[in-house]
Amino acid sequence: MPLDRLGDWDKFSEQMRKHIEIYTIPQYQSDDDKSDQVGAWTYEDCMKAIMKYVSRMGKGSRGLFESQRDILKIAHYAQFAYNKFKEMYKTEDIY
Repeated sequence: MPLDRLGDWDKFSEQMRKHIEIYTIPQYQSDDDKSDQVGAWTYEDCMKAIMKYVSRMGKGSRGLFESQRDILKIAHYAQFAYNKFKEMYKTEDIY
């Protein structure tokens, strides 16, 4: 079976979209100003959040479902870190 990295990414991207719509926005975004706590974070803050979720992987304390959701959280924080990195160093997208 041939590799389909773009297809795999498309499926993952759809999971990220649903995670943001169903979990992140209702939990963290305020209705009045459409902002959230990550808006004030630095690149370093985002990387620390990634490390927090990475460090609890494999511990099993939160169950399989929440461990799987943590992977989505890591990816979302990586997206925040990427944007904050560009802002901090005044760079553009690579591609």
